[in-house]
Amino acid sequence: MLTIGEAARLLGTTPRTLRFYHERGVVPEPGRDAQGYRRYGIETLHTLRRVLRLRDLGLPLDRCAALADAAHEDLGAALREWEEEIGRRERELRQRRLTIARLRADHERDRALGSGENQAAWARVLAEHGVAPDLIERETAAARLLSLFSEQDPLRGPAPSYGPDPERDGADVGSVMARFTALSPADLGTEEADRLVEDLVALALPMLSSVPAQPYPDAADTLAADLLSAFPPVQRRLLREVVLRLGAAEGSGGAEDGSREPDLP
Repeated sequence: MLTIGEAARLLGTTPRTLRFYHERGVVPEPGRDAQGYRRYGIETLHTLRRVLRLRDLGLPLDRCAALADAAHEDLGAALREWEEEIGRRERELRQRRLTIARLRADHERDRALGSGENQAAWARVLAEHGVAPDLIERETAAARLLSLFSEQDPLRGPAPSYGPDPERDGADVGSVMARFTALSPADLGTEEADRLVEDLVALALPMLSSVPAQPYPDAADTLAADLLSAFPPVQRRLLREVVLRLGAAEGSGGAEDGSREPDLP
């Protein structure tokens, strides 16, 4: 038989904890010796060890008391149930860590967007080539739309000085947008319009490459259609062709990943 101090040391706890369990009725008090001191036998020690381990799982005392003397089958079922609960909580914690990582990435991206450095660099390039302020504003809105569905800033990094073909006149990003702004109904269907479509596709592809397929494409389509409806009719018709070419440029992935072109007004 062990004294309460010896029992506590053996179990890795304190006499105060053992007394507390006795007072709360979790484990019945052991018998006492002639001097009135508690004496702990093997079975009581086993019961106390079980309670201590159950407490390590975070179970409340009343639940520990119920399981302390439970049959092996009942205890086994309770442990399996608790193990499943722990697994569920672990999955929740992993999901919360992923959410924290996404929030941190969103924060860094939004801080960069909020600083306006990337937009300002693009705006300078476009303004230097005479692109109208309202079109520059639409370009910024388009970047914000893409950033809603992407983990990256579509305008990250330095603003490009050139478009798809730096050796060709009018292929730099500012000139492409200036040509787009100056487009007239008479230009539709001409070789210049076809070349402009190719240049716009080449400028858009790097931005779209960071945007994954959307689980709710209808919502993305609605936002895109709202944005594109702000363009004049001639530019809208050209953008329709650009969107179709982008879908073709992304190849069969457009059909396999569920992405599709938005319905342009």
